[in-house]
Amino acid sequence: MAKRKVIITNNREIYEKLNMLNFSPEVVLKGVKELQINRILNNINSSSKILDSEILGDYILIKKIGPINYQVYLK
Repeated sequence: MAKRKVIITNNREIYEKLNMLNFSPEVVLKGVKELQINRILNNINSSSKILDSEILGDYILIKKIGPINYQVYLK
């Protein structure tokens, strides 16, 4: 099993929504830059495909594909 990833963010919405993925299969983010999400997903998905994102206008949909192995902290 891969080592647990640690994510530190300044954005409260990212912090709350990524933690919600423990309970739901997908979350919707609004008001978050695509660059922020791409960096986080590249970090999480570096060893295997865990999360997938889809851009829908101003919204970003994040879907859980595999088991979650990360911790999210608010800076």
